[in-house]
Amino acid sequence: IDRSFPLSLFEGISRIPNVELISLHKGEGESQIDDINFTITTLGADFDSGDDAFVDTAAVMMNCDLIITSDTAIAHLAGALGRITWVALKHVPDWRWMLGRPDSPWYPKMSLYRQERRQNWTNVFARIERDLTNLILKGEV
Repeated sequence: IDRSFPLSLFEGISRIPNVELISLHKGEGESQIDDINFTITTLGADFDSGDDAFVDTAAVMMNCDLIITSDTAIAHLAGALGRITWVALKHVPDWRWMLGRPDSPWYPKMSLYRQERRQNWTNVFARIERDLTNLILKGEV
């Protein structure tokens, strides 16, 4: 599947002034939060539990300046809500993301950050960190 990346890759982003990382992730991989050496806000065990899945997630997204995610339901929810979303994609992504383009025809506020080489997430996150720093410097987020 190879679409997941280690949470530790957010460390550089966490050091950008005035950035707060909020975890919207539930389930497998959530335990990585215990192993990082930077701060991530978590929303507790009751977050998005119950019959109305994604209602809490959607509400949090509406209050975020930017959503950074992998190819998960989070990406599609954020895109459908019209939120500014950056998606980190594996080298050969799911067909929905097409090839050779930095955007999505279905989600106008979405940018796609593609692996240049299989299994290399470092370059993807270096570009995300650079672009986020530039947005902040321009006052766009």
